[in-house]
Amino acid sequence: MNAVNREPAIKRRHPADDIPDKPAGPQSEPKAQTTNKKSAPVSVPAPAVPLDERLIEQHNVRIRPSTKARLKRAVDKLRYETGDRTISEASLTDRALLEFLERNNC
Repeated sequence: MNAVNREPAIKRRHPADDIPDKPAGPQSEPKAQTTNKKSAPVSVPAPAVPLDERLIEQHNVRIRPSTKARLKRAVDKLRYETGDRTISEASLTDRALLEFLERNNC
């Protein structure tokens, strides 16, 4: 026979029940606000874009892996510093291309 004395599985609590609930509001937000007040804003808010000008068209290009990694780090950094979750690789690339074209009168 079985010498192990176990409780039925239905009566046991799930291990995740011991994990405390997530707090209602973000706790790190006040710290981020105090640091943001001291420094200048990192990004300029994007102008309102008409629906036909949204970032929906895919443009396949080849870029160096180091440039791609740098772009990802920049997106993460800007999202963290500003709290703006709309910042993406596509939005940064779009802004950089527009700035380049305007600077070269294209």
